[in-house]
Amino acid sequence: MNLRAFAATAHLVALLHNGLGMMKLDKHEHEKCGRVAPTQRQSRAANDSRTATATPSTTGRIFNGKPSKRGAWPWQVSLQLLHPKMGFIGHWCGGVLVDPMWVLTAAHCIHNELFNLPVGALWTAVVGEWELDSRRRGSARLPVERVIQHERFNNYVHDIALLKLVRPAPLSSMVRTICLPDKDVRLQEQAHCVASGWGRSGPSPALSTALLEASVPLLELEDCEIAYGQTVPIRGGHLCAGHTDGSTGSCVGDSGGPLQCRRANGDWELAGVTSFGSGCAQPGYPDVYTRVKHYVTWIRDTIRADRNS
Repeated sequence: MNLRAFAATAHLVALLHNGLGMMKLDKHEHEKCGRVAPTQRQSRAANDSRTATATPSTTGRIFNGKPSKRGAWPWQVSLQLLHPKMGFIGHWCGGVLVDPMWVLTAAHCIHNELFNLPVGALWTAVVGEWELDSRRRGSARLPVERVIQHERFNNYVHDIALLKLVRPAPLSSMVRTICLPDKDVRLQEQAHCVASGWGRSGPSPALSTALLEASVPLLELEDCEIAYGQTVPIRGGHLCAGHTDGSTGSCVGDSGGPLQCRRANGDWELAGVTSFGSGCAQPGYPDVYTRVKHYVTWIRDTIRADRNS
């Protein structure tokens, strides 16, 4: 082999080595919780009234919210239901990928006034979606193996549940896990928090096609005690957030989805799981979330017990 051929071969080996190194780095990056890849340009469908019920001119909320950028919330899950009597319903609630094998959601999505269906075979977790049911490249439909509700769930207290997937979610730039809160670290008072979901985006009963988002402020628990204390006991496992002027709010179909807050280092952590509210952005009524920090031990113990069983 002459020097020129040797140099070319060495250059090719170096390129392959660097490429493989970059691939490994990307894979490692996918495995880090709370990291978001650079968002991709938004599909025209987000601004097309034929395919999305929200428009960019509307206010920044889920009810009349604005479409998020594709890949902005890669841990967002659509929980879809096959009802034993009514057949396939499709999107029923939101969920959050907290581990490649586990989705966190609200217990009332599983057990409510209409049904009690803690049966894994009836649920499908859809990850990597942005435009609901588009089945675009990067998304995956994952069967659920097991549903575990909090053993003390009642009347939106301990409103939390875990769903174990049949196989791990395929982590990528479009599918990632979110960080669970550190019990010993408090979020900054002015932390940037965003709620997301495919729930109703306006007066129409139809769900949003595009994944919507809304920036919401964290409130004192007393604000929710005043608003809901007569109907739902507000406890330490609740988190109060949102505007009280009726300009923002979660709505039907958003339950179980994430309230994500940005840490000082730029990573996102799961502060809350959408639990209940006034309906859809009623003045004087903020939204109530399940405070995830209150349940970190339960989440980790539940996953550990399953792995050891």
